[in-house]
Amino acid sequence: MQQGNKTTAPEIDFGEFAPATYAEWREAAVAALKGADFDKKLFTKLVEGITLHPIYNKWDEHSPVMPAGQFPYRRGTRALGYMEKPCEIAQSIPASSPEDFNAKLLHDLDRGLTAVNVQLNCKCGLKLRKQADWDAALRGVRLDGLPVYVTPGSCGLGTLSMFLNTCKAAGVKTADLKGGVLYDPVGKAVMKGSLCGGKGICAYYDQMAVMTKWAVANAPGFQTIGVSGLPYADSGASAFEEVGAMLSTAVAYLRAMEERGLSVDETAAHMRFTVSIGANLFLEIAKIRALRELWAIIVKECGGSEEAAKIKLHARTSFWTLSKVDPWVNLLRGSAQAFSAIMGGVDSIDVLPFDAAVRMPDEFSRRIARNCPLILLGECNLDKVVDPAGGSWYLENLTDEASRKIWEFFQGIEKEGGIVKALKAGSIQKKVNATAARRYELADQRRQSIVGVNQYVNLAEKKLEVPEGSCCSAHKGHGCCKNADIQLPVVEMSVDSACKAAEEGFSTCLINKALVAGADCKCGEPLEMEALPKRRLAERFESLLAKADAWVAEKGSRPMVFFANMGPLRQHKARADFSRDFLRAGGLDVVYPAGFQTPEDAARAAAESGCAVCVICSTDDTYPEIVPAFCKALRETRPDMMVALAGYPADYVEAFKEAGVDIFIHVKANCYNTVEAIQNKIGL
Repeated sequence: MQQGNKTTAPEIDFGEFAPATYAEWREAAVAALKGADFDKKLFTKLVEGITLHPIYNKWDEHSPVMPAGQFPYRRGTRALGYMEKPCEIAQSIPASSPEDFNAKLLHDLDRGLTAVNVQLNCKCGLKLRKQADWDAALRGVRLDGLPVYVTPGSCGLGTLSMFLNTCKAAGVKTADLKGGVLYDPVGKAVMKGSLCGGKGICAYYDQMAVMTKWAVANAPGFQTIGVSGLPYADSGASAFEEVGAMLSTAVAYLRAMEERGLSVDETAAHMRFTVSIGANLFLEIAKIRALRELWAIIVKECGGSEEAAKIKLHARTSFWTLSKVDPWVNLLRGSAQAFSAIMGGVDSIDVLPFDAAVRMPDEFSRRIARNCPLILLGECNLDKVVDPAGGSWYLENLTDEASRKIWEFFQGIEKEGGIVKALKAGSIQKKVNATAARRYELADQRRQSIVGVNQYVNLAEKKLEVPEGSCCSAHKGHGCCKNADIQLPVVEMSVDSACKAAEEGFSTCLINKALVAGADCKCGEPLEMEALPKRRLAERFESLLAKADAWVAEKGSRPMVFFANMGPLRQHKARADFSRDFLRAGGLDVVYPAGFQTPEDAARAAAESGCAVCVICSTDDTYPEIVPAFCKALRETRPDMMVALAGYPADYVEAFKEAGVDIFIHVKANCYNTVEAIQNKIGL
């Protein structure tokens, strides 16, 4: 309808569309299921211990949704979201030397990187041990405006001192520093099992307090405390275990700093959290929102201000979900995870390159990973919408559920005396290991799909080239306590004293040794615990595929399984196709003939195939006639051949086993165990 130069939308009467109730929707859904169980089909149980409903509506109860920028910050800490402060692209840069790191960093800063992310690893990765290393790594980088985030391991104060010396040499004022040296001794101990220096946790809290007091006085925009969930997530923890452990760690740091003269506001203002983003898109969004809200509540309950309760949150995509097999699928995994992180409103993001589990990522894989969030923000315009997830009945309820589960895990840790006592007792490790085992079990059964690994495997996949020296094992360096027998004069627990020691050429590990040695440790025995290993969900199936690849390399052909397809195509195709995909998860290919007319013909062809294993493919209705006859005929010529049956006709399983069937391939079978048994029969 047009009035003058104005166009107005026609009025629409929705009166004829009466709102449907949940009961009416359920009735329609039950009818559509045609007798299938409503609860089993439409409710999804997650390994995290919650159940997803098939539909949510305005009658579902959830917490009041405050606008973004208002306490408790579920919807974000800034009223205008990314329009007020853009999400930082803080991609980590894998490098083997300071010079290599510097060249890659300068290259990437011209191509979309907006923050420097220095991941130190003295055993496997970048090692910046001495002042000259730091100067070389950051040469030519604008340190007076660009955020620089450093993950230092055990050596907090030593690392900070070297970074500050580099900044001083570049003429940068400390008040202008952005980013932080994110000291997280508990997180490091979880990964390693101990901390360099051999003292109790209080000696490392002393370093943290000195670093934070310096920042309060000199660099208000610089963080000195890190709280990382990566050690838990990279070991297979649930989303709620990861965040619950993070909150307990952060509370321990608040208490320790308060004992050392820092207020809650001062400590919280200098903390930065790092969370891993997993595969469940909506759950990860809810996890981020729940973490932001719970931390705000904790800070305020501890006496902090609403301003200090605003979390600073970095996200890294999941290492646990990466696969070495068909690694190109990791591009899609990283994209979905980056979407979750940005929808959840994180402050900075690091997308792992698709080849990160295979080799040291090259320029191409780093560029693709870096461009992923740039496209989401710049081309998909996710930086133009404040909390796009806010108000969704599903996500608000999921956030509530996540908050309850996280709080429950957090309270369990606190009842044990806090994060350090719980880790030393091994209770957290036990729970994380149990969760990881459950996840492996679901993957083994293919109830958890790993595309390209346990489902839809491409046996013709071209492997990624791994240049010499490109994988982690090829550039392992010394442990962080090499030359630990060298005696260093006692270093006073202060930033100035540590900076002076760094200028004199001492390494971070020697400075740390001296600092810890001089600390007045009152907590008794050294901090030691069971380390959580770094794991990936795809590892078990990758081992099966690796055995098949070794067979191919040795014999020049792929291990084969014979399919005894019975009858016309419509009779055997569905189960034959399912079984072929099932077996490919172990790197096995198949002889896939047209359907045989008689069991005897099929048995004869199987015996003559030269394969060690055959699979009978037909329907449950025809099996009673086919299976005994086939097994009898096969035993006459190939009694050693393994016989598998595609399907699981429950009423005949025992009879078919007695007839000669060794194994069953079906939707509820444990794919890993079944394929491993077949591989063993073939001789892999």
